[in-house]
Amino acid sequence: MYCVRVDGGHALGGQVAISGSKNAGLLALAASILADEAVILHHVPDLKDTRFMGQILETLGCEFSFQTGTARIRAREISGNPFYECVRQMRASVCLLGPLVARLKQVRMPLPGGCIIGQRPIDLHLHGLKALGCEIFIQNGFVSASADHLIGATISMGGPFGSTVTGTVNVICAATLAKGATVIRNAAREPEVVDLCRMLTKMGAKIDGIGESTLTIEGVDQLHGACHELIPDRIEFGTFLLLALAGRCELKLSKMSLPLCGALVDTLATNGAVFEEIGDFFVVHGSRSNLRPMRLETFPFPGLPTDLQAPLCTLFTQISGASSIVEHIYPNRFAHIVELQRMGAVISMDGPRAIIRGVTQLSGAKMVIPDLRAGACLYMAALLANGESLIHGVHHVDRGYENFDEKLKKIGAVLQREEVERTNGGKEI
Repeated sequence: MYCVRVDGGHALGGQVAISGSKNAGLLALAASILADEAVILHHVPDLKDTRFMGQILETLGCEFSFQTGTARIRAREISGNPFYECVRQMRASVCLLGPLVARLKQVRMPLPGGCIIGQRPIDLHLHGLKALGCEIFIQNGFVSASADHLIGATISMGGPFGSTVTGTVNVICAATLAKGATVIRNAAREPEVVDLCRMLTKMGAKIDGIGESTLTIEGVDQLHGACHELIPDRIEFGTFLLLALAGRCELKLSKMSLPLCGALVDTLATNGAVFEEIGDFFVVHGSRSNLRPMRLETFPFPGLPTDLQAPLCTLFTQISGASSIVEHIYPNRFAHIVELQRMGAVISMDGPRAIIRGVTQLSGAKMVIPDLRAGACLYMAALLANGESLIHGVHHVDRGYENFDEKLKKIGAVLQREEVERTNGGKEI
């Protein structure tokens, strides 16, 4: 276990290379088991979560190798029983459910773990698989799915605030090997889902409507191997973009296809942020931006992503006036607020709405990261603060941001990772 000691208040600026998408990578790794030939993925970030997924694939019997951004998976002979200790640590492991039942016609796996950011039931996953002909049982913390034959069906994946990404993906994967046509209505439209569909078409899947809310999938007898390069990580891109604005500095980010960012760039530009596309870079002019208070809400793509809600809270502490953000996706995803308040942030809560008053000169503090995206928020706050901060729980950040400490150091951050002693119970002191 490690903590990070941050000396805040130093000027930031420079260039950041954006890694491949963590979420797209996890979906692609899970879907690779649909074929018994090799699937090669490029631009895969080296993260705890991608390593965990690799371990799960190996426990299933896959050949798995990973080196310098390239993963090779061959699922020649696999079993349908993922390893409990890996699955419980990562919610994205639930994306194996659809591919396994499609490939093997049966699977028994632990219910997934991951960050504690509110209720994230898998009811819609199971609803979709049942519609394709699966029998589903949940007992003793395990879910079992089996089907002699998967049969195409018309399925709605809509929820109260949009569609489930991982549920949509499970149904897509299962439908690729089902008999007949499957129509998915209210399908998630996130770029990571689009990227997965493009990979599956390279493997021989027949998918119409990619990027739209209605997908039609014509089942095939089998899929084959393919090579695929992942899209850039839009959440990492957004995190560094928000850091540049909060720190009023200039950052050159690897050029991103702006449609991948949904509402983020347009929303910030409308409220005073200054951006520029120059050659292969997206330049954030934090020092030239004059941000106004904002009243934002998180929504499924193309809306503002829930994964940037916490970093936006840090940005709002540096904008004069009262800003607010409503969290529609995970209404309880506000564990970072208490830590920001300890640094001097003036924040009040009204149900799923955080109201942040700025400008606040944050002060260094000892903090504990509660979840992955809150980690980025607290790193940002520590970099902006006066004095020293000590951040525990940085293993959460390692799940989703590749070489985060080193990337920050390259743009002027002063920080050092330190090993943390443990109590007999295995927790940080």
